[in-house]
Amino acid sequence: MPAAATTPLAATLRERVKQWALRRQGRDVLPLRLKSRRIYILPTSAGWTFALLLVVMFLAGMNYGNGLALLFTFWLAGFALVAMVQTQRMLSGVIVHEARAEPAHAGGQVRLTLVVSPGRCAPEDLLLGDRGEAVCGLPAGPADASPARALLLLDLPAPHRGRWRAPALRLASQAPFGLFETWTWLAPEVTTLVYPAPAGSRPVPERLGNEAGQVRHSQGLDELAWLRDFREGDSLRQVAWKAYARGLPLLVREYQGESAHHHEFDFDALAGLDVESRLSQLTRWILDAAARGEGWVLRLPGRPVLAGRGAGHRERCLAQLALYGLAPP
Repeated sequence: MPAAATTPLAATLRERVKQWALRRQGRDVLPLRLKSRRIYILPTSAGWTFALLLVVMFLAGMNYGNGLALLFTFWLAGFALVAMVQTQRMLSGVIVHEARAEPAHAGGQVRLTLVVSPGRCAPEDLLLGDRGEAVCGLPAGPADASPARALLLLDLPAPHRGRWRAPALRLASQAPFGLFETWTWLAPEVTTLVYPAPAGSRPVPERLGNEAGQVRHSQGLDELAWLRDFREGDSLRQVAWKAYARGLPLLVREYQGESAHHHEFDFDALAGLDVESRLSQLTRWILDAAARGEGWVLRLPGRPVLAGRGAGHRERCLAQLALYGLAPP
């Protein structure tokens, strides 16, 4: 059978073995100490070549009655058995303390970080990947919290905006001799948000000045306009305590007429664009305004109006854009 025809079959088989292993070991709750029952081992390409060499040496020694060749063959076979045990022990006892993912923009990559205690294995000997057919080695270095811990970094694709969940991860090692590869599957509950990709060429809306604020004020002083970050000196009566009780940061209610010196980024004002293009344009405006240290108001249909400035306000607005129009989990 041609090699090209066997590739889908091999990929399907590997995926089924992976799913079987994940069902067998159950849900992963961190911190997690790896035990022998969930660690698997197979020879590498170098290991299969070494095994073939042992077979040839054994046949040659038997054919010619060469005791020295047979002795050397058995000695190498014993070395291979010791190497197999030592390789399997590299992952046994490794502790996975934490797994976290950083937000990203659609079309980019999510940076996934694993904090581990390598145990017997050096951090640079640990390989982290997300596919069964290809394990990729990534930079590892000492974690800031403790010299006994290390960081394993993996960049994973983020093709679409919305909620992102980490796939099953393959943690592997070929140390110390490279004849065998031992691996395990990790399935931590790691989620993050993928923001819309910043795009669009429409000019940034003009900042609302005092006159615009006065006009809006005259339309209704008591009408709630948006929520913004709490700042020192704000009245506690204006704090949105219900939102705070739901787990949101400390926010302050602002009313019509308090929008002076803010850009107004309005979803409905972007006529002629589809939903994703509007979200991308809003994302571009938000990133540009945040980089310049300016304030802005974000208006999305059916969502609370957000106003403010700074990194915290930027993250809340990007999160709102990432989840816009998506069903709750």
